[in-house]
Amino acid sequence: MDNIKKIIEILNSHKDYVSGDHISEILGVSRTAVWKYIKSLEKYGYRIKTLKGKGYMLEKTPGAPLPWEIDRFLNTKTMGREIIYKKTIDSTNSFAFKLALSGKPEGTCVIAEAQNEGRGRMQRTWFSPEGKNLYLSLILRPYIEPARIYPVTFISCLAVYDTIKVASEIAPALKWPNDVLLNNKKVCGTLIEISAESDMVNFVIAGIGLNINMEEKDLTEDIRYKATSLYMETKKVYDRAFICGLMLNFFEKYYEIFKNAGGSEICRLWEEKARIKGKFIEVNQMGEILRGISVGIDATGALLLNIDGKTKRIIAGDTMF
Repeated sequence: MDNIKKIIEILNSHKDYVSGDHISEILGVSRTAVWKYIKSLEKYGYRIKTLKGKGYMLEKTPGAPLPWEIDRFLNTKTMGREIIYKKTIDSTNSFAFKLALSGKPEGTCVIAEAQNEGRGRMQRTWFSPEGKNLYLSLILRPYIEPARIYPVTFISCLAVYDTIKVASEIAPALKWPNDVLLNNKKVCGTLIEISAESDMVNFVIAGIGLNINMEEKDLTEDIRYKATSLYMETKKVYDRAFICGLMLNFFEKYYEIFKNAGGSEICRLWEEKARIKGKFIEVNQMGEILRGISVGIDATGALLLNIDGKTKRIIAGDTMF
């Protein structure tokens, strides 16, 4: 992968053709090896012009979340410094969970082009068409007790919120507990899964599904009126590697806040961006519908709802504005 990354850097740094001799000299490999690397890149979707006597010129990158492409946009110390990329996978969360059990370090990131068994909260499925969106899971190893882990969900949402705002110049909405919305439709869902002892967290898997270049024709009938994507809202195609790198940068920013200032500060930041206070909210809690005015969220991430003059603390459920 290092040589592939270097070839991309070399081609990106030249507007004209780069000779195979020049590339082979920099890499310390044969021209035949360079040719094989070029062919590998073409399989990943790169468009590279070849001209006898002149060499190679990069015409177009695939815009896919390939590790070496994401690395171009990373400013992190930990998050995404090891990226495991898969074309198809059952679930990035499941794969990351196994890696965490085997000892993979914090910040290890699993990315897939498609998921066969993508899932959200409450064992719901997450629609995961190939080559359109971003399906990502991060391994985290915070040194905290299990009761303090819930705000990690908000870290993911805050990172996606900032990413969308920077990339599209549209401010999304945050919906408690784990959704990001555009035009009242879901553009992103997050899911955390943990391994813990009674008094200490072993690791956390933070999963993020962000709809980027998905089109309306890609949607299944059951989610056609519930889901959207950046492309559907702006009619622009986005470089998924750029979106991913940007999101990992923001994730690390908020994760550092979480470690240094605690979950209460993350909850405050989420509440501030969600502008949830004073809103009339309905919550479906295991079939029971609760209705009231939002007082906000507490330091643990629980929703506070004023129902008939009394504040009720809600730790799980689906909200409807």
